[in-house]
Amino acid sequence: MRVTGLKDTVATLRKMDNETQKRLRKDMRAGIAATAREIANTVDSTPPLSGMGPNTRRGGNPVNGVTRWTGVPKAGVQFRTGGGKSRRILSMKFTGAQGGLGLIYAELAGSSRRPGRQFTKVYERNGIPGFQHAVRGQGAAFNEGIRKKTGINKRGGFFLYDAAIKRAGSIERQGRDSVNKYMKDANAAIRKARFGF
Repeated sequence: MRVTGLKDTVATLRKMDNETQKRLRKDMRAGIAATAREIANTVDSTPPLSGMGPNTRRGGNPVNGVTRWTGVPKAGVQFRTGGGKSRRILSMKFTGAQGGLGLIYAELAGSSRRPGRQFTKVYERNGIPGFQHAVRGQGAAFNEGIRKKTGINKRGGFFLYDAAIKRAGSIERQGRDSVNKYMKDANAAIRKARFGF
């Protein structure tokens, strides 16, 4: 969404009353937060592939803790005024819990166009650092496994990305409604400060 005048309105509010600007900003984010949480909840709490589940032999840290699946991610909504290089007004952000990189890997499996790496990153084993091993086809097999599990076979990420695309129309309407409410309330606050009504 491209919104004209939003940046100037926020700047004026900040000069007049910083608390009013913060409150309106918070209200605007809240309009999208419910949808973000709904998208986050589409992620199954169980791992999509068996190799991403707990491994008691390694103390619950499969593949040295890299691919642990933590289920439902944390959802956040960010609001910007459209200034600077980015023209984005609203954005959603999803993060896995600590050690939840498995979610990120699985999500990006649907969007990766780069060739697989030849060697893994250096990791620690039994408290000893400096281990590394060759990657021989795991990347392609992993991507194919995720595709079969999700039934999604198109460009873009799996899980969160697909859930967001399916709600794109609703998200855009909510964003526009939030921006319009923000501008209406902000203009009322500016008018009251300047003219007393």
